[in-house]
Amino acid sequence: MDETKKNTKLVIGREDELTDIVSGILEAPTERVILTFAEDSDLLISPINLSVLLETADDSEKTLVAQIIKNPTGLRNSSIAGLTTTDSPNNPTEDMWLEAEEKKVVRLSPKPKDKAVEKKAEELPESKESSFEKKINDAIQRSRDGIATKAVEKSVQKEGVFLSLDEDLPTGETEKVDDIEIKYEEFPQADIPTQPVVKKGFKLPKIDLQNLWPFKKGLGNTSGIKKYLPIGILSLVLVTILAFVIYLQTGPFVKVSVYVEAKEVSIEKIFTGDENIQAIDFENLKIPIKVESVEKDRSSTIKATGKAYSGEKAAGKVTLTGGPSCTVAISLPAGQLLLTSGKSFTLDSATTVPCPGVATDISLHAREIGAEYNIESNNWFVVQGHLQTEVFGYNPSAFTGGSKQEYTVLSKSDVDTGVATLTDEAELEAENELRDASGDWSIIEDSITSEVVKDSTKTSVAVGAAGSDVDLSIKVKSSATYYLTEGFDEGIATLLTNEAQEKNLFEGDDNLDLGLNENIEKTISVVEDSKKAVKIKLVAKGNVSPKVDKEKIVNTLKEMKWEEGLEYLQTLHFSEKRISASFFPKNILSKYPYFPKRHGGIIIEVHNI
Repeated sequence: MDETKKNTKLVIGREDELTDIVSGILEAPTERVILTFAEDSDLLISPINLSVLLETADDSEKTLVAQIIKNPTGLRNSSIAGLTTTDSPNNPTEDMWLEAEEKKVVRLSPKPKDKAVEKKAEELPESKESSFEKKINDAIQRSRDGIATKAVEKSVQKEGVFLSLDEDLPTGETEKVDDIEIKYEEFPQADIPTQPVVKKGFKLPKIDLQNLWPFKKGLGNTSGIKKYLPIGILSLVLVTILAFVIYLQTGPFVKVSVYVEAKEVSIEKIFTGDENIQAIDFENLKIPIKVESVEKDRSSTIKATGKAYSGEKAAGKVTLTGGPSCTVAISLPAGQLLLTSGKSFTLDSATTVPCPGVATDISLHAREIGAEYNIESNNWFVVQGHLQTEVFGYNPSAFTGGSKQEYTVLSKSDVDTGVATLTDEAELEAENELRDASGDWSIIEDSITSEVVKDSTKTSVAVGAAGSDVDLSIKVKSSATYYLTEGFDEGIATLLTNEAQEKNLFEGDDNLDLGLNENIEKTISVVEDSKKAVKIKLVAKGNVSPKVDKEKIVNTLKEMKWEEGLEYLQTLHFSEKRISASFFPKNILSKYPYFPKRHGGIIIEVHNI
């Protein structure tokens, strides 16, 4: 509830009851009250509810304005109840409040009674009336007085309840009536006269039904009517018979329910692809084919990620000594491998170690680059291939000059990764181009092949060379095999139908006409692709069902009796569920046991199961 200085707003929800709103009006602190119906409310269904709210506001000396949004029914009933209403979401204007106050003044003002209502009805000339007629006329007069009074008193309000009788709710204040007495009178049934008593001032004309009867005695010569009476009766009988015959020809009808079952059939055929024929040969299982190919160039820049090292090999001199087991001089060739502390060194030139004796100032260099080969002096050396007792040595001074630096080179792995990415892109584009170029031919999906053209891979630097961003380009060739589609689906449908007939899927009539469902699933694949031949495998399946010749069934049944037709229907086999027939209306069948011959008299309903 939103309370302001000038007015009080009551927001009415869907669940609010009439008593809740009446309490809200009575408890409102201001004289002006706004009823806001923002939601659909059952209170707007009838103007009586709104009249009760309006009367509550008048009794509590408050001015009421309704705000009904998007509810035409509520607006109409509010108007009937005499309640000032707006359909705008904004607050009522000052003009609306003035209008509501003016209506309130009119409602609360006393109304003068209409003198015309009090005027008595003119009395009819006195006539002799029975006691029963007098009671009837008195009752009619009281009814007339009540009707006249209703022109003024159209509503009754008592103990807070407002009623409107046979009229719309008034827009102004209704006149209160404290009490209405209803009288009931019992009239003796035995004294009811043959003629009804009507209101005063009105008499029913007397009608003598006997004068309408053509055979009344004393009427005169009736021989003419009696003369044509048999003709009329005979005509009536003939018309009745004719109507019955017409009904038999047009009314009865028969509903025949035919149940059709679809069964799955499949085929598997191997076709030989032939580039020299122009049409599919289903008898010899040959199909026209063609091979199309496209080439796509692709290039990109790849990152080199390979690692390589550059540097110098450490060098130094050793002294070799012939050992105690040495018997003859030992000759060592250039490149002879000497080992120390897990590191390998080679002789720069050939040398001979005397036995016994010492060979000095023999030059060595490390087998690999790196500072780790810069060994300190007095390391023990052995000669590969010789015992330490035969020859051994040491370096009198440290080895120097060894160094190593790392740098990036293009690796084979870098090239292979780049080629794979470009190949995928080129294959996708080429395959889409091959599919789009099919036309009257259909591509065999598993026949699509792609490969990188030999010697087409190019890089801006050689593999193993130093580099960072390297340009890569390739050429990809894609090819596919196509088969001619013209007449292919029709031929498959014929093969499936023939297969169903050969397998006798539907027992019964050998001449049963079979129909194939439009949704045929087929798979085409290449099972052999060589220089000698191309073999294409077809796997297809679909649902086949017998065709129902409605016209033939109807024309056959038109010439048959009921029992004979039922026997004929049982000879038709479209599924395991037998055909059923119903005659309408059923009570005619015993009198007319024939199938209707008229057009539309036999209705064939086909049910797929």
